Amino acid sequence: MTEIREVTRRFVLQAGFSCPWRCRFCYYRESLKKGNVKDFTTDEVKEKLREGRRLGKDQVDISGGEPTIRKDLFEIIGYARKIGYKKVAIITNCFRTHDMNYVNKLIDSGLNDVLLSLHSPIEKEHDWLTQVPGSWKKVMKSLENFSKTKIEYRVNSTVSDVNADKIDLFFKLIKPYKPHAYNLLILNPTQETDAKNGEIKIADYNKIGNSIRKAITRHKKEFKTINVRWIPFCMLKGNEEHVRTRWQKLYEDQEWDPYLNIKYNKGTAAAIASGIAGFFLYFFYAPRHGRRGIYTMFNEAITTFRVMLYHRKLKACKKCSLRKICDALPASYVKNMNRTKLHPYNLGKAIEDPLHFCKSYKENFRSLRISKG
Repeated sequence: MTEIREVTRRFVLQAGFSCPWRCRFCYYRESLKKGNVKDFTTDEVKEKLREGRRLGKDQVDISGGEPTIRKDLFEIIGYARKIGYKKVAIITNCFRTHDMNYVNKLIDSGLNDVLLSLHSPIEKEHDWLTQVPGSWKKVMKSLENFSKTKIEYRVNSTVSDVNADKIDLFFKLIKPYKPHAYNLLILNPTQETDAKNGEIKIADYNKIGNSIRKAITRHKKEFKTINVRWIPFCMLKGNEEHVRTRWQKLYEDQEWDPYLNIKYNKGTAAAIASGIAGFFLYFFYAPRHGRRGIYTMFNEAITTFRVMLYHRKLKACKKCSLRKICDALPASYVKNMNRTKLHPYNLGKAIEDPLHFCKSYKENFRSLRISKG
């Protein structure tokens, strides 16, 4: 039997970048400050949904900015379901979902998946990070609201030097609400954050890894899915199934199509250019496992380019058996504050299968569920 590797059928649709909050780690914070963020019309959003369907997508995360500030959100959700999306989610900071009446209207319009943001288990610290007094209470009330429904809901937490020592508290806080997935996202210092100003920064990866590893070991039996994004495998030795580098994300059902992600953020030209540049690197650096179609290979090329552009492999990485499926460390982290000790794997040969450690999460990876002769 030959495995058929298929890029994720989910994509993120930024309906607009406006947001009433000013999170200190926000990817678009500088653009929000300058007032040059773009919002899209209802028709433009619907065209993106149609394009997603033409490319075989059947799941969409409607994002922003903050999507719940849009008056047409119910219409957009309903339209997505009408044209064939099986999963329609919003990514929200809980600006409005603390209101159960609003939640019910979302569900009535066709919403069946939600991704909530919780960035500290400590109320005062969370509100400092979001710069919005009362934001922590809104998130907790939203968790309570969605726990009363039958739809799936997931939780994102951005990990920085501010909260890296509170990972165990995160798990304890959200455990009673039983989210369908809990995602820990290591702060990406290459984006529009205030990291360069010293207000918030990435913590040492060894510190982060140690904190996350202990918390996962203690709580993993209590959670259906735990994902840790943007961290090398060797930081979570013994818990590798939870690591999501760009290579695992490419195939993960709850993650996003790279081509459409770049296209809707930076334009078609940038997305195509990334693919073309990636093809020149693809045969030297990309893992190759199983049979893939042209579109999947194109997205693999884009991923190769992004790994080479945004990440750096240290000397220890070059002899590691996971060098093909691990991103290593962010380039800006290596340049500015690298104090990290890596621990390479010696498994006899380079692992080429990006989903080598993902077998226990088979239901989250469509590629692991498809096999044809």
